[in-house]
Amino acid sequence: MSKIYPRAQSKLSDKAFSEKKNLVVNSEPLQLISPSYRLRQQGFTLVELMVSLVLGLLISAAVIQVFITSQRVDRIQAGGSDIQDKAIFGVQAITRKLRLANLGNEGREINDTTPQGGIVLTAGDATATNVNVAITNGLKNGYLTRSNDMATEGRNRWNGTLTNTSVPSDQLTIQYVNATNERLFDCEGTEVAVDDRVIERYYLKEGTATNAARKNLNLVCDAGRIEAGTLTNFGETSRNRSAVLIENVDQFNIRLGVQRLVPSTGTPTYEHAEMTVKDYMGLSGQKPYITSVRFAILARSTANSPEDSSNTFKILGSDQSLKAQANAPKYLRRVYESTVLLRNARVVRVIDSATSSGSSAASSSSSAASSGNTGSGGSVGDDAGSSQ
Repeated sequence: MSKIYPRAQSKLSDKAFSEKKNLVVNSEPLQLISPSYRLRQQGFTLVELMVSLVLGLLISAAVIQVFITSQRVDRIQAGGSDIQDKAIFGVQAITRKLRLANLGNEGREINDTTPQGGIVLTAGDATATNVNVAITNGLKNGYLTRSNDMATEGRNRWNGTLTNTSVPSDQLTIQYVNATNERLFDCEGTEVAVDDRVIERYYLKEGTATNAARKNLNLVCDAGRIEAGTLTNFGETSRNRSAVLIENVDQFNIRLGVQRLVPSTGTPTYEHAEMTVKDYMGLSGQKPYITSVRFAILARSTANSPEDSSNTFKILGSDQSLKAQANAPKYLRRVYESTVLLRNARVVRVIDSATSSGSSAASSSSSAASSGNTGSGGSVGDDAGSSQ
């Protein structure tokens, strides 16, 4: 009997199929498939496949876009929350300490000649007079309140070049006595015993070293004690480290608020003015009394951000630009400012009356019972802050 191989199957005509001839291959019936039936069993066409792929890609792209947008928003919000949390803690910590400045000094007014003055601007040896701090061997000017390009000396002293903007950073040094009969703690977290005299300074310090133009800077605090004319535990050493108040701070600046006399031929009048420490120390004659301190920090986020903040910021009324750096990482940045009225500094002025009777009137302005904080933007606790 003749054999029909599979290759021959395709050559069978529809006529053979219609005649229902029984073909046998190796003694088994061969099932014949109609060519028209095979055409009806074909899969997707090329057009159908392409349409399916395009639709799938469009859906996948939409899902990926939603995911990327969500991740971007989450990173921006996390960066903003990080800055705000650090600023709230740091600004409030400095504010609380500024309110203690000059405590235990009998409410004396503050200038550069006030003994034990709450804002430390001058220092001398134990026999010095008309200075804020008189201690054995004196105190180098690198540990005093400083700004701009003022002279600085001393080991681990203030370094105004540690800034990430076009303007030098400042240093704020204060002192107070625990005259509250309550437990107090200095900015390093060490307990302050009753009647202890504390000296603290706030400044920028480099954290993780980097060769880039923009440094990793932190706002830190160094605290010590003054007892019987001897200064202890002040100034950074291997055993006495400063405490970090706020991480990732690009700038720290201060202004001294003073009440100065307005030149006039009539009744003496006074006005409030703010000036840098350098400008204040450059005044001739008796310097006006300090009634408040205004400070500002430029804080940045810890993690990189998909969006970069502006390179120019208004800090204490002046524009400051970030230092130029190629391929600089993107971060969120905000400016926080606060003005603190010195509670324990009393300003008393006597104003002569311009009347013919020659009577006089005394006007006393005391900050011992009240304090004020001013600024712009959202509030930070009971301080006011501005951000941009």
